[in-house]
Amino acid sequence: MEQTLSQLRQSFEQRTNRSMSMPLAGTVFWLVVLVLSFVLPYNTALMLMLFGSGCIFPLALLFAKWRNEDFFMKGHALGKLMLTGVIMANSLWVLHIILLFAQAKLVPFSLALALAIHWPLYGWVIQHKLGLQHLLMRAFGLFAAFLWLPINSITAAALVTVICYLVTLLQMQRRVVDAGDTAL
Repeated sequence: MEQTLSQLRQSFEQRTNRSMSMPLAGTVFWLVVLVLSFVLPYNTALMLMLFGSGCIFPLALLFAKWRNEDFFMKGHALGKLMLTGVIMANSLWVLHIILLFAQAKLVPFSLALALAIHWPLYGWVIQHKLGLQHLLMRAFGLFAAFLWLPINSITAAALVTVICYLVTLLQMQRRVVDAGDTAL
């Protein structure tokens, strides 16, 4: 028997326990990048940011285990949708690499924005505006930082991203969850 969209959303909520592991891992990563951007030479920090972003996923797996989240959502239609969003974000690595050779100072902004592109999908799944809010906060925050923050682009992108994550994590923690019938 196929589940309705409402039932799928309820089972998603039950299995993911607010889905906070990935944003927690992202916050930790960007906070480390922010701190290191003050002490490392720009090019070293840039390479650390690029290659270090690969640690977000394993760190999220660790947080998911601690938080009792069903991270992979195997066989779940909405889990597959979220995976599609992750693939969309990762497809932008082509752009980051091109920018690395053409205009390296823009790479922190492109990476910080690309890693947020899946947030509206998550917001749609949980029927909450926080997904779209997160993406828009990050997009406009990065643009404002590019225009007006007189600091290096790694520091600016990391600062904006950490602030956005903290706001969104607070929203995620405080939102009312409709997990429906727990027997699902």
